Amino acid sequence: MEITKSDIQKLIEVKKEDTIKNHFLYSITKQYRSFGEIKENTIKVWKRTNTTGMSYPIFTFEFNSENKLIKTTDKLNPIAKFSQLLFPLFFFFPLLLNAFTDFEFKRFFACISAFLFLTFVCYLVSNKISKYEKKEQLNDFYKIIGVKTEDKQEREWSKSKILTRLFTYPFCFALILISIFSIIPERGFLLAIPMLGIIGIYLYCDLKLIFEDKKIKNNSAKAKT
Repeated sequence: MEITKSDIQKLIEVKKEDTIKNHFLYSITKQYRSFGEIKENTIKVWKRTNTTGMSYPIFTFEFNSENKLIKTTDKLNPIAKFSQLLFPLFFFFPLLLNAFTDFEFKRFFACISAFLFLTFVCYLVSNKISKYEKKEQLNDFYKIIGVKTEDKQEREWSKSKILTRLFTYPFCFALILISIFSIIPERGFLLAIPMLGIIGIYLYCDLKLIFEDKKIKNNSAKAKT
């Protein structure tokens, strides 16, 4: 079924320009209507949900000269991108502070490494949640205009994901041990609690995707037999 520009226009409840100012105002209010910007060959649509909060995606639908959909892309809104940078600085600032207090190379290296790793883990967690939400929201948009979509499962055992896990899992467990046996005994609760929270969320999300992928493969194998 071909999707036209008029179909996508049905998704927009409020017309707004795709600007930082408008996204800031939209982010700080609890509006759950779909907003959009309509141009000659593109339409941008964004909608905040209870799950996405201010981290909602912006979908861009591109059309040819006959106003038929040829491409769909997405990106995180600019306010959410900015908050992704501020989040690690806010929660893991004690690590940076500790790195430069009474300078000692080993402690400096350990604190900076932990800060960079936790920032990377925050990005991975945010990216996993964002990918899932973008997929669900796009499917909802297509349902509104009456288009069926095929649900393609992303491979959880690709080479890139295996390499990422070989790096992140040992580092996660190392930070858990450091938090339990070093940071918490020294009453560094303000650092240990968010650190353990981020690590826990990452491991939970990643393991959940692994088991879901395994379940889907088992179900497809049973269906073939």
